[in-house]
Amino acid sequence: MILAPHYGAGFPLADLKDRFGNHFNFGASISWLFKKNLYLGINYSNFFGNQVKEDVLSNLRTIEGGIIGSDMQFGSVALRERGQTFYLDIGYLFQKNKTFSRSGFLVSAGAGYLTHKIRIVDDFNSVIQLQDPYIKGYDRLSQGFSLIQKITYLFLSRDKMINFYISSYMMEAFTKDKRQFNFNQSDIKSNRLDILAGLQVGWIIPVYLTQEPRYY
Repeated sequence: MILAPHYGAGFPLADLKDRFGNHFNFGASISWLFKKNLYLGINYSNFFGNQVKEDVLSNLRTIEGGIIGSDMQFGSVALRERGQTFYLDIGYLFQKNKTFSRSGFLVSAGAGYLTHKIRIVDDFNSVIQLQDPYIKGYDRLSQGFSLIQKITYLFLSRDKMINFYISSYMMEAFTKDKRQFNFNQSDIKSNRLDILAGLQVGWIIPVYLTQEPRYY
């Protein structure tokens, strides 16, 4: 069994690129590498960024571009990207050196779920329109089924001291806007194609279920 926290970067494409810029992600996975180099993994990630291209608060802004709060002062409001991915994947490890380490290129594919939204940060909670339940009309919550393909360089040393992986992946998510209305009158998309390319680096904590250097 393999436990692996990870950190990485994501690069949006298709409909996701119209809403967000590049972002970072962090999460963890639990996986199993069987004797014949077959692989099974469960993965979860949070992603976050500060590049939001869609101004969902345009109807609240004054000519100067600010948003007036309940204290009749301009509020301190910012837009952020937030999201999560969860997926299962299966694959095969093409092992390059059976003597000194169990390492090589792992090719895998899987399916899961992607969700993302615009997080609206009101530092002083002064804008009534950005409090519950009204904020749901601005956050553009989107969710849907996803597919993923990954190529990973996996290194598991025989002495159990150095264990890591580096992955590149492509995810295609078939999402929908989950809110029933948008307060600034922008269109609700019933079908989105959110494509996400990314890189991840993980530090592996291997759990050996036998005394021999085998992986289950």
